[in-house]
Amino acid sequence: MQRKGLTVAGLLLMGALSILLVIVLAIGQTQVSGQVSGQKSLLREIHDKGELRVGFALAEPHQFKDPAGEWKGIAVDMMRDWAKVLSVKFVPVDTSWDTMIPGLEAGKYDVAAALNRRPPRALVVTFSAPYINDLGVFAVNRTKSNARSWADLNKSSQTVCVVLSTAEDSALQLVGTEAKVLRLPDENECRLALQSGKASAFFDDVSGQGQYAAKNDWVRLIAPTPPIELQGVAFAVRKGYLYDDIQALDIQIEHWVNEGLLTSAMRDYKMPDWEAFTKR
Repeated sequence: MQRKGLTVAGLLLMGALSILLVIVLAIGQTQVSGQVSGQKSLLREIHDKGELRVGFALAEPHQFKDPAGEWKGIAVDMMRDWAKVLSVKFVPVDTSWDTMIPGLEAGKYDVAAALNRRPPRALVVTFSAPYINDLGVFAVNRTKSNARSWADLNKSSQTVCVVLSTAEDSALQLVGTEAKVLRLPDENECRLALQSGKASAFFDDVSGQGQYAAKNDWVRLIAPTPPIELQGVAFAVRKGYLYDDIQALDIQIEHWVNEGLLTSAMRDYKMPDWEAFTKR
């Protein structure tokens, strides 16, 4: 039985279709490559400026100012070390908790430090991996208060101080309170309010509260059960950067967490066993 061969027209049609397919694939590849190459790179921006700008707000022992006015703390040391890895100048930038994310979005700094990873925040910034977990605990003046639980504090006769726009502030809003809430700009003002009796309790992260209790024998800590606030503490960057940039930051954190640097920093900044202060 004789097979019919392809006509010249058929061969031309197949050739044309093959060429068209190659062109379509090439165009698609070019478009994808263009999208990737055109995407913002945080690392490129940092290298072009020659400096790593990091926004810090008061949160001891993560970030605080020494008597000379220099930023110190776990998060500060971690970012200073990353600047060395990137071979750029480290530039700390003063900010506050209520302006931390707006300042990041406005480009005042490249990285926002020691932010709690929360769902609403994740909609507007990109978080790194956490380097530590943050538990919210109450500090009370044990010479003036018999409170030993959240139930003891959550009464209309009590006033709880919290730093404005922090994770602890959001946590109290989410859980709802019978107690009055006093919102102040920073932890030092809340500590003064607690010491003076203006506030019955101060709700803040366990790292700073542990240090505060270690320095002041009159402070008792209360860890609510179940927790009111338990979140990872991380760094944040603006949306839209390459995955490679976030991976580089994550690996810097992984390096600190897994190779003893974080443990050493926690020891250097005297993070105590906070649970002992709940028994006072």
